Amino acid sequence: MRLPVIFAVVFSLLLFGCYSTQNLGGGGEAPLITDSKNFTMKEGWQENFRLAAGESVETHKVSVTSVAPKAAMLKIDSKPVLLHITETNNLSLSGKTIFVTLNEVSEGYARFSISLSQPGTSQPPGGTPAKTQNGGKCSVGSDCQSSHCSNGYCCASGSCCVSDSNCSVGKCNTTTYSCFTALLLSDGSPCNSNADCQSNHCSNGYCCASGKCCLSNSNCASGETCNTTTHSCVQSGPVYTALAAEQKANSTLAALLIKRFSSLFEDARQCYGGSDTYKQCLPYVVVRSEKTSTSVFRVAYSYSFTGVGCCPTTEVLVITVDLSADTATPQWLDNSITSTLADTMNSSLTSNCVSALQYIACKTS
Repeated sequence: MRLPVIFAVVFSLLLFGCYSTQNLGGGGEAPLITDSKNFTMKEGWQENFRLAAGESVETHKVSVTSVAPKAAMLKIDSKPVLLHITETNNLSLSGKTIFVTLNEVSEGYARFSISLSQPGTSQPPGGTPAKTQNGGKCSVGSDCQSSHCSNGYCCASGSCCVSDSNCSVGKCNTTTYSCFTALLLSDGSPCNSNADCQSNHCSNGYCCASGKCCLSNSNCASGETCNTTTHSCVQSGPVYTALAAEQKANSTLAALLIKRFSSLFEDARQCYGGSDTYKQCLPYVVVRSEKTSTSVFRVAYSYSFTGVGCCPTTEVLVITVDLSADTATPQWLDNSITSTLADTMNSSLTSNCVSALQYIACKTS
C-alpha cells in the first residue's frame, strides 16, 4: 500500500542578483514624469525616466528584477521595491516622493505606474483630475488622456488591452495598448516568437503546439524524429516511464511481501485500546522511482514515520527495473523482512493487538 508524502511548498522572492538587462528606452530621451507614467516590462528589462529637481532634471533607472504570479520585484536606481498587485510603495528621488503601484501581472509582464501623487488621493496643480495614460485602467472615456476607454483600459482607439487575454480576436500591441489582428503562422512555419504562431508556441525556429518544433528530422536531436503532422520532435524509440517501472517492481514477490507488511501496519493502527504513542511509530511504506538511465529505474521502498521519537525514514528494499530488458532485480536492505515475520506479526495482532503494538512499533525513545 502506498501513501502520499506531503510536501510544504514555500514561495520566496529573493532574486536580488545581477541581471543582463534589456534597455527598453530606445535611442530617444527618457520621458519626463510630471504626473504619472505607466510601464509594461518583463523580468530583466530596464527603462530610464526623468524627474525635475529644482531648476534641473535628473535621470533615473527602473528595472524589473523578478516577476511572480501576483507580485514583482523592481529596482529604482539602487533601491529594491517589492510590490504585490494593487500595492503602492513610496520612496524619495530627486527631492520628491514618488509612488510606485503594481497594477497587474500578466503573461510574465509587470504593469506598474510611477506617480508624483498618491494614486486616487490627490490632483495635479489647477484642481483638474489627472487623466489616465494609455494602458491604464478606466471606467469611461473621460478617465483617459485619449478620451477612449474600452475593455476597462485606455487607448487611442479600437479595443484596448494590456495583454493578449484582453483581446477576443488577435493580439495586444503593448506599445499602443490596442488589439490588432495579424496573419498568424500555422504549425511547421518558420517563426521568431510565440506571437508569430497560431498555436502561440515557437520553438527551434518553427511553430507547433508544444515541445520542440520541427519541419524535418534534421531539426530534431539524435534519437528523435519529426512528426510531420504535429511538427513536433518525438522520441523515436520506446518511451520508458517511472510509472511503468513502478508497476513492474510492484509485481515482484519482494514488493508483494512489502505490501503485506504495509497491510499489517495498517491493521495495527486500527487496534482498539492500543497506545497512540506506539501507533504513531508504526511505519508507512513509501515508494519512490528514480531514472538512472534511458530504460533503467531504481524503485525504492522505505519505512516512513510521522510520530515523535520514532525511527528515521529508512529504505528497506530497492528493485532495479530495466524496462528494455523487462527485468526487475530486488535487493533487500533489511533482511529481517520475511514471510515468517509477517506470519508472526499477523498471529500476534490477532491474539492480542495491544501487547503486540510495542513490538511492531519502531521507537528511538
